[in-house]
Amino acid sequence: MQKSRDVILSLALPYREKLEIRRTVFDGERGGPKVAVVAGIHGDELEGLFLCHRLAAELQALVANDPSSLRGRVEIYPALNPFGVDTIQRSVPVFDADLNRMFPGHPGGLPPQRIADAVMRELSGAELVIDVHASNIFLREIPQVRINKQFEETLLPLAHAMNVDLVWVHGAVTVLEATIAHSLNARGVRCLVVEMGVGMRVTPELSDQMVAGILHVWQQLGVLDGRLPLERPARVPFVAGDHNVQYLNAERSGLFVPSVQHWIGVHRDQLLGVIVSPHQGDVLSEVRSPVDGVLFTLREYPIVYEGSLMARIMEADVPSEAVA
Repeated sequence: MQKSRDVILSLALPYREKLEIRRTVFDGERGGPKVAVVAGIHGDELEGLFLCHRLAAELQALVANDPSSLRGRVEIYPALNPFGVDTIQRSVPVFDADLNRMFPGHPGGLPPQRIADAVMRELSGAELVIDVHASNIFLREIPQVRINKQFEETLLPLAHAMNVDLVWVHGAVTVLEATIAHSLNARGVRCLVVEMGVGMRVTPELSDQMVAGILHVWQQLGVLDGRLPLERPARVPFVAGDHNVQYLNAERSGLFVPSVQHWIGVHRDQLLGVIVSPHQGDVLSEVRSPVDGVLFTLREYPIVYEGSLMARIMEADVPSEAVA
């Protein structure tokens, strides 16, 4: 196995410094397929950085005694928006641009467009790209894969093997056309979007769950030797769609105090929490489940305004005990 670190794009900045997009490459000895993991498109999403660390460490451990067990090529991009990570900003600083709305990019455009263009060129020919995101600072998400319905047929079998708790097949195309995932899939490069955890935080147990799934999929694709004794993914995901996902939005402004844990089965009319007044202690609104189902998104940041998202529930026939 050969391990290398290189720069795929270097842009001069106005005063001496450079903007560099770096990756780590693990090259196998048998000319197998290429796969990649990208993270840090949004600078306030740090779960992917830790996942890249865990994947690199696992790869090194797996091939330490047998370099030939890595049959293909693995590319790891921990931070596509390094200035955003450095400054804890979702967008690309100075340009105030969401990098995940810049794809497929332009080689002669502004820096965010040039980053997108360089990444698209480097990922060309990959058998699978995994695009890792965290939620924002307001919501906590269980590990899940999100798939655009347009690409469901080719992506759903891979998503099932990823050791996630939920696969969400959605139909929102107009907003997503300029994302890295939509751009890659439209060009025939399969890309799965992973969402997990919460913004500005690292949740090691979620990364470990995802590492097991990613290694398993890589073994299925022939990137890793099939004889490696990898941990078998234990989770069979729920499959959600736009037809069975319920959004719970705040009816009043105030302080949201949940009375349930994240990732449990809930019943219709079950109390999930209350919105209270921080001034007088009054209960302003009760938050109840509209359906029987699985609570897969729960608000992490307690301050809410009227209309703020507090939870998502996948309608399903499940028991009320914890799902995990």
